[in-house]
Amino acid sequence: MNSGLALGSVYGLMAIGFALIFNSSRLINFAQGELLLLGGLTLQSLSQALHLPPMAALAAAALFGFILGHALYASTLGVSINASPLRQLMLTVAASLCWQGVAIVFWGKNPIMLPQLLSLPPLRLGLLFFSQDTLTALALSVASVVLLSLFLSRTTTGRAIRAVSMNPVAARLQGIRPGHCHALSFALAGVLAAMAAMAIGPQTMLRYDMGLGLGIKGFVAATIGGYASVPRVFLGGVLLGLVEASLVLLLSGELKETVTYILLIGLLVLAPKEQETARPA
Repeated sequence: MNSGLALGSVYGLMAIGFALIFNSSRLINFAQGELLLLGGLTLQSLSQALHLPPMAALAAAALFGFILGHALYASTLGVSINASPLRQLMLTVAASLCWQGVAIVFWGKNPIMLPQLLSLPPLRLGLLFFSQDTLTALALSVASVVLLSLFLSRTTTGRAIRAVSMNPVAARLQGIRPGHCHALSFALAGVLAAMAAMAIGPQTMLRYDMGLGLGIKGFVAATIGGYASVPRVFLGGVLLGLVEASLVLLLSGELKETVTYILLIGLLVLAPKEQETARPA
């Protein structure tokens, strides 16, 4: 189950990024996976060129993810704030394809392994054994969840994002700029994607075409978690990762993707028409 926990923590971070953007702007961001891809590939190039120490690599990943998220907002919702939801959605799909092309141009189509920039020693707790990759992925993910929850609940800017997600009209009347909160939600989603890249990069090689698949896994995990709370959405990702790992062990790895998409269809059919308003804590 080590692989399930590690992948589940990555799905959880992707899911929180989906939830942040959806709750602030009601937009499903299908370029979320490309945020992870470009963040991870850029970090790999920087680490090779500059030989970054672990904490500097962590800071660089967060900063670059923040910038990427802002760039994604500027090229999608930022230029279509008054457009129809369908047009906004298609802009995120177009951004996903364009950024996939950027990855091919600069890094090629060959898979690239991201070095373990923040390594923790293996840990055994009774009958449970956590490998180095699993423990590092869990540590990065849990720390990201805790810090984001504190930011949203304890800071003025975080409360502004929550206010916009609850009632943008009332938030505007209180002097909050919804557009600024939308951009910040994209930027935070970029930071989470960069952390996810650091978690998954040393385990599975980064490929130019992996973004869409990871993005859909994040969407499924966010739907499982209900979009309403950061910890619940993250646990939705962990649950999805454990389900996939169980399928690989008990049945076949080929069924993993099929079951995930069946689960997505079932959730979309059975989910309530209006998603719960986010009150991240």
